[in-house]
Amino acid sequence: MSNQTKSRLRVYGFLLFIIVVAASIHFMTPGSDASDNTTGTDQVQTAESADQPAAAADAETEKSGEESKKDAEKKDEEKVPVELAEATTGEISAFVTATANLRAFREVDVACRTDGIVEEVMVEEGDYVGEDQVLCELDSSQLQIQLQSGLQRLAQAKLQTEKARIRQEKAQVQIKNCKEELSRYQELYANKLVSETEVAQLQYRLEELEHDQRVSNSETRELTHRVDELESETEQIRLELARTSIRAPFEGTIIQRMVEPGRTARSMESLFKLADFSPLYADVFLSEAEARQVRPGHPAVISLGVDDSIQARGRIARISPVVDQATGTVKITIELLGNNPAFKPGAFVRVGITTETRPDAILIPKRAVMEEDGVKYVYVADGETAVKTEVVTGYKEYDQIQIMAGLSTGQQVVVAGQGALKDGARLQIVEVATPETTIHAANKGTLVGH
Repeated sequence: MSNQTKSRLRVYGFLLFIIVVAASIHFMTPGSDASDNTTGTDQVQTAESADQPAAAADAETEKSGEESKKDAEKKDEEKVPVELAEATTGEISAFVTATANLRAFREVDVACRTDGIVEEVMVEEGDYVGEDQVLCELDSSQLQIQLQSGLQRLAQAKLQTEKARIRQEKAQVQIKNCKEELSRYQELYANKLVSETEVAQLQYRLEELEHDQRVSNSETRELTHRVDELESETEQIRLELARTSIRAPFEGTIIQRMVEPGRTARSMESLFKLADFSPLYADVFLSEAEARQVRPGHPAVISLGVDDSIQARGRIARISPVVDQATGTVKITIELLGNNPAFKPGAFVRVGITTETRPDAILIPKRAVMEEDGVKYVYVADGETAVKTEVVTGYKEYDQIQIMAGLSTGQQVVVAGQGALKDGARLQIVEVATPETTIHAANKGTLVGH
């Protein structure tokens, strides 16, 4: 039997009791005639009085139902809309972070090594050039004339040198013959077959030939030196002529051009800036304590300062063996791996160097963790009830944080709407983020390289 039926029965019983009492009073009261005269009126009033409590009971019952409905709606309104995420297991790393500007592997000023007027420029800024490729040409007409003149003088000197050598060889033969004849005349003179004058004449002839030989040897040496000198001059002109072609010392990219056709270029004047972008480097400076945590070969993540979503992988190429006395820091050189045109020399970047990696860590979104009076906690969804749970956190990476104590894999934690929650509050679950969604949000950067 429902509560409404019971209420009606109680009302009807009460009305019946009132009617019985009224009838008893009526029959016991003197002046029954007067009573008889008003009997009809009393009966009408009694019927109306009986109908009024019944209507009141119906109204009260209807009001009670509306209040119950409002209570139910109020309970629904007390539910807090939240978004949940599942605690997952994954890998997380600790980072040492710093900022730097990228620099090229090498960057040089390509200078002119001789004076001349620029005739032609072959490259522009941004062009990739190979080693020994011609970048521009200087006017070389005067040097060409000097080279031809030098070659002619060299040829003449070589001819004179050849003639001197021939005279030298001729003198040697004449001296040899004269010595033989003098030896024979000396034997004849010993036998009194020739005169002393004839022997003396041969002796004088030999001395004259030996003198001519010495002169010829001197001329030959002088002409040989002259040939060597002219050959050096010719080589110097050839070198100056080669320097009129400005060439790239190594392969790379032209990052600046400072020359125009028709301009007079002076010796040792910079005409181009050439850089080798493969690889790029970032020099970061860490404190002594931080530098002790890293080693050559440790991986790093480099992100552009203008857009953190563009990232590249890197590694520690080298660590300076000294501490800067002025700043107390250690220079760490990071090598950028891969080739991404978004990264350019001079760009401002943020560098995160991995110092330790923990596999199989319990991970949740960082936004799920709240802190109050130095105590960190999360709200765990137990069905539709929020349970305030204290946690101990570890490493942070991107949008993820490691939970070292307080949670287990698979538990659902509140990641949005927890500001309106209290321990034991009822939850209205709006959305549950899947582990794939959480991982995607944590790794939103675009990594380049391997």
